[in-house]
Amino acid sequence: MKMMHVSLVLALLPFALCVQVWQTTLDQQSLKQRLGDLTPISGNPNNNIQVNINSDTYQEIYGYGGALTEAAAVMFMRLKNEDQSNYFNVLNAMFNSTGGAGFTMLRIPMGSCDMSESPYFTYDDQPYDELFKQWSWGRDSENIMPVLKDILSINPDIKIMITPWTAPLWMKNSYSAGNGWYWGTLLDNMYDDFAYYFQVTIQQYAAEGIHIYAMSFQNEPQNEPNTYPVMRLTGANESALAIALGPKFAANNIDTKILVWDHNWDQYEFPMEALSNSDAYPYIAGSAFHCYGGDVSSQTTVYNAYPDKEIWFTECSGTLDQSDWSTNMQYNFNNLYLGAPQNWARTVLHWCLALDPNGNPHTGGCPNCRGVITVESDNYTVTYNEEYYGMAMVSSFLNYPAYRLDCDLVGGWGCMNAMCIQNGDNSTVVVVTNFCQTPQYTVIQNGDSYVDLTVNVGITTLVW
Repeated sequence: MKMMHVSLVLALLPFALCVQVWQTTLDQQSLKQRLGDLTPISGNPNNNIQVNINSDTYQEIYGYGGALTEAAAVMFMRLKNEDQSNYFNVLNAMFNSTGGAGFTMLRIPMGSCDMSESPYFTYDDQPYDELFKQWSWGRDSENIMPVLKDILSINPDIKIMITPWTAPLWMKNSYSAGNGWYWGTLLDNMYDDFAYYFQVTIQQYAAEGIHIYAMSFQNEPQNEPNTYPVMRLTGANESALAIALGPKFAANNIDTKILVWDHNWDQYEFPMEALSNSDAYPYIAGSAFHCYGGDVSSQTTVYNAYPDKEIWFTECSGTLDQSDWSTNMQYNFNNLYLGAPQNWARTVLHWCLALDPNGNPHTGGCPNCRGVITVESDNYTVTYNEEYYGMAMVSSFLNYPAYRLDCDLVGGWGCMNAMCIQNGDNSTVVVVTNFCQTPQYTVIQNGDSYVDLTVNVGITTLVW
């Protein structure tokens, strides 16, 4: 079988004396393994397939990471209580860019979610406490806050997003029915109170020395299961909330980004409805997406309609019944690690950072979610799953501020793909996926010099 001949042309980028090469193969024989460095050769080979990396830069990439749910924090705290040295080794493997995966993004629920330990709670369950004098961290003080502070001690530049699964019950039209956790929407007279709830929460984080980079109004606002906290909102509801919250942020010098939607690709009309409100528009930084319905290209649809608003990708979970490592890795790269940024995402976040082998703890919702890492319940050994290695093949090589570079694919691409990023230190990261049947001979060209190598079936990252 004749191998595909691929060239990646790196135009107008600075010449370097060597190119680092790392690989993770789909057969798991190599997991973020460093290969020998390559020295560029003068010349301009003739290739039948090439990727022209132009000088144009696209969106800034904020980073990769996952959700620090209560469930994940409980697993981390079990590690800490069992063996503090091992606990910090695991955190370094995830959040340290020197030798670790270099995750730089966290998403934290405001109160309980489906991946929590019961009972349910928000930060103020005292009825009609409009001044939030009873505001409290609740169980987050036991698990999430200690782990978060340890993560920040490793990487103080972590960007944090917060998201509620519900408003405090007394703000919802389902409160009087007695089961307001599972359904309901915001009462018409509670928009200002809910906005103030966000302001107070962000100020409480600030009092702990923690900056909240972004927030969304509601996790999956069109999802109403009956096993965990939810609240239904429309695009118009979120526009009204942005109008209520934006001036509060401005008056209190809060620079937290306001994101709308935070739900699946298949209902992209929702964020477009929220953004169509001219009064809300100045306060909304962008929209956030999940992977559980639709196609990643919906992000580009929203971007094209509102190109000055950011696109974030904020949730996708591996599941215990998807045990095919190779298939999972291919889906994740095609749709998340490369696919989401190629469709304008600035972030790529998975769901729970850590769970046990049975997908616990959880109160409802996903009964078979798999964490980015798995922590054994009996001996506390840690398994780093494909989500860990997949994100690490991009995130550990980023130096911020980082920007996606224009990639002009010429001559056909098929079972291969590539994404290039310009780092803050002027290095260039080239991530190449080969999901063909066989290794592919590849030429990567930078101006009038090039390197050549055989790209194995899997993921190859080059740092030029």
